[in-house]
Amino acid sequence: MSQPVYFSRLFSVRTLRSLVLLISTFYLLACAGMFDEPPAVNSVEKRKTLGEFYFEPVTLNHDPLPDQGLKTLRDAYVSLLDIVEDQETIKIVQYRLADLEVLLAEQQQEVGSDPMDRGVYDLAIAQYQSILERHPEQKENAEVLYQLAKAHDLQGESQQSLQVIDRLLSKYPHTLYLAELQFRRGEILFNNKDYSAAIQAYQTVLEQGPYTDYFMTAAYMLGWSYFKVELYQDALLAFTQLLDQKLPNSVIDFQMLRQLNAEQQLEKLPVGEKRLVNDSIRIMALLFSYQGAEQSIKAFYQQVGERHYENLVYDRLGQQFLNEDRFRDSALVYRGFTDVHPEHNQAPVFAVKQIDAYIIGKFPTFVLPAKQDFVDQYGINGPFWQDWGQLIQEEVKPFLKAYIQELAQYEHSKAQLLTKAANQPTEEQLDKVDDNRQKAQIAYAQAASLYREFIETFPHDDLTPQITFNLAESLFEAQNYQQAITAYERYAYEYLNEPRAAEAGYAAILSFRALRETLTDVAAQQHWQDEQLASQQQFVSRFSDDPRAVDVQYDTMQQLFDLQRYLPAIKSAEVVLSWQPEVSEERKMAGQLVIAHSEFALQQYQRAELSYEQILAELNQDDPLYKDMLERLAASIYKQAEGNLAKQYVALAIEDFLRVIAKAPTSSARVNAQYDAATYLMELKQWPEAIGLLEDFRVRFAAHSLAENIQDKLIFAYQQNQNWLPAANELKQLWQANPDSEEGREALYIAAQYYLKAEQRDAALDSYRTYAHRYPLPFNQVTEARFQMSEFYAQSNEQAKRRFWLKKLIQGDGQASEARTDRSRYLAAMASMVFAEDDVQAFNRVKLSLPLNKSLTKKRQVLDKALDSLNATLEYKIAEFSTVANFKIGEIYGQLARDLMDSERPKGLSELELEQYNILLEEQAYPFEEQAIGIHEANIQRTWQGVYDRWVKESFDALRKLLPGRYNKQEQLSEATNAIF
Repeated sequence: MSQPVYFSRLFSVRTLRSLVLLISTFYLLACAGMFDEPPAVNSVEKRKTLGEFYFEPVTLNHDPLPDQGLKTLRDAYVSLLDIVEDQETIKIVQYRLADLEVLLAEQQQEVGSDPMDRGVYDLAIAQYQSILERHPEQKENAEVLYQLAKAHDLQGESQQSLQVIDRLLSKYPHTLYLAELQFRRGEILFNNKDYSAAIQAYQTVLEQGPYTDYFMTAAYMLGWSYFKVELYQDALLAFTQLLDQKLPNSVIDFQMLRQLNAEQQLEKLPVGEKRLVNDSIRIMALLFSYQGAEQSIKAFYQQVGERHYENLVYDRLGQQFLNEDRFRDSALVYRGFTDVHPEHNQAPVFAVKQIDAYIIGKFPTFVLPAKQDFVDQYGINGPFWQDWGQLIQEEVKPFLKAYIQELAQYEHSKAQLLTKAANQPTEEQLDKVDDNRQKAQIAYAQAASLYREFIETFPHDDLTPQITFNLAESLFEAQNYQQAITAYERYAYEYLNEPRAAEAGYAAILSFRALRETLTDVAAQQHWQDEQLASQQQFVSRFSDDPRAVDVQYDTMQQLFDLQRYLPAIKSAEVVLSWQPEVSEERKMAGQLVIAHSEFALQQYQRAELSYEQILAELNQDDPLYKDMLERLAASIYKQAEGNLAKQYVALAIEDFLRVIAKAPTSSARVNAQYDAATYLMELKQWPEAIGLLEDFRVRFAAHSLAENIQDKLIFAYQQNQNWLPAANELKQLWQANPDSEEGREALYIAAQYYLKAEQRDAALDSYRTYAHRYPLPFNQVTEARFQMSEFYAQSNEQAKRRFWLKKLIQGDGQASEARTDRSRYLAAMASMVFAEDDVQAFNRVKLSLPLNKSLTKKRQVLDKALDSLNATLEYKIAEFSTVANFKIGEIYGQLARDLMDSERPKGLSELELEQYNILLEEQAYPFEEQAIGIHEANIQRTWQGVYDRWVKESFDALRKLLPGRYNKQEQLSEATNAIF
């Protein structure tokens, strides 16, 4: 309850200036003897009264008079009343005197010089009453009644004061003092516990408008009055009017500025008003507590409209509950404000108070959710952060910092416990493994979200690096590997001198590996492997002293090689090999292998050769790796050979092939190298060298597929080098392997030829014989084989065997039909001539003897056979054999004629008979001789066709004997010669 409010001094006295003037004038006149004997005046001139002469009409002025001299001044006025006769002046002096009495009474009351029961205001009351009695209808009586009511009130006579006020209001209802008088009535009525009447009085004051001096207190007392009669809603409305007046927001239109204004306005109020406003807020809070606390506040302001100072009411009620140990109710009130006005600049403060209430009240289950709500609502990712100025953000940040840390650590710890329960379940937890694992993932994700928000909110805070590491850890456990990588790398490489930087850098690499295991898309896998390699390189560069750095470098080397990025793989391997302290022998070997293999893949075969040789030098031959390295060495050299071949450097390529044989004799590449070396040696016609390699190849790699062609190559090389016997042997083997094939047939035929060239008669004979018997086709080759067989037997003088093959020649030609050739006809003619010669010989061996008829018949038979044979030879129309056949025919006829003439004569013939017998023989011989001449002449006529061989010449010789007159003339060359000259 407020202290009594006294009437304003505005109505106690008039201006001090007027009073001083009045009293000074009075004393001057008295000193001058004015009242003893007035001066003479013009009889015509009207005599003026003292008041008319000395006192100009003045308006009443109630300005406070100085404290010093009030009693003196009061006594002067009292003396003045005794001498003043003018009623108007007397009235004025009485007014002045009453005011002075009031002032003196107030002064005495303030200093306590006179006790209240002595009636310090009695004189003033008496003066005012006297004025009213003397001047009941004066217009100034409203002021007199006002001062009288005041004096009664100051005298403690509240009922008398109320009566005077009622009298004043009744007579002067439109008085300028209406608000003050109604307020005073309300005060007295309230003190009399007439709350209904007090309500009316205070309501009347409020109706006068908010700019009266009594509006604030009247609103306050109106609220109290409603409170006393338990009209709580009306009481709240009354207090609201007070707050609207003292904490206005009409001058501030912008919401954020308006939010900042309520507290500032309250602080700027005078002490008394501030106390009154605070008490009003206290009572409002109390009233709301009666009606349901935060719900009633919400409902009230929904009804009357929002107020910018609502936070003051909520805060007072929350504090009230807190003081009463109603911690949860306090928290609900603070929560109620944040629900209704989440955007208010005080909403974060109220949210903090809500949390504090839960903490003080020991409601731990409510604390963390409330802190989470705070972070969600007022954090950097909340709906209001961006609209707040920096000042409010800075006020909120300390709470965010604490809450986010606590929430994140809680979620992280919870996730770790759930993970442990899932990974190491007890018997009771076996059926909850999947559920615990799923909950753990959620908790890790929530922790990561909170860590991230802390970093965004406090990017430069001293705790941010550690929070970044925690973020990375939680993201990794939540299997959000991509974001975990970002967080780990930020901690490792953006913050300086962090104790776990190397650990974070390595964890980022592990995160890359885990991420890649989840990917199925090839392009995505490749992308993240590239990122991993970059991270690994960064780790090695930044943390080269870390024990894991060499492991990372080693893995980088392997990955680069697997990705076929050979140049960087070589560089990475060189780093591994130069690492200090030295890496293990196993890793050294791996580095050397990467270098060698990469050089090979880059087609740097000479370098690869050296690298593989270096590796081989460090390996034992029983090492499992030795054989593979030997293969690689051989391949490196072999590839150099291929390169030289591509450049047409055949000789250099051969040297490379031979180096494969020399350096890697047991490698698989040696097979191709030896084969290719032989092949290109043959190309260069270096037959002996090629033959040596081929012969070795066939023995060394008999089972290899390439060995199938070695025989052909050897045969060719033997041929070119004129190694006929080995060539023939190879061909013979080829035939033996495939006797029914065309290739085998041809091989046998050529083998026979090469045996012949190698002067291996028996082998050649056997080959030709086999060929001639087995392969009737092709006709040309079997004909030659038969001919060779006849020649073999001619040379060995095995005439019967010769004639067997000569007969084959004749038969073959005779049966060749369209396949017949000039060669077969020639050989057949030759063979036919041999048989004709046999028949001629048989003819020559038959001698004519007696009886002549009988021997002549026999002679005739062999003659016919010989002629048939010779004619058969002539049918081939081969000039070489036709001339001899013709000659032989002529000779047969000539011989028959001679044989007849030389035949034995019968014994016992007379001379005549003998003569007649001789004539008869001549007659018989003559036709044969003529035939002989004719045939020889026909034979020599071949000279006309340009044929002049032995047998033509022999025919000439025969004709010289048969017709010496014609053919035996001596050529007279000398005569001819002489004739020329």
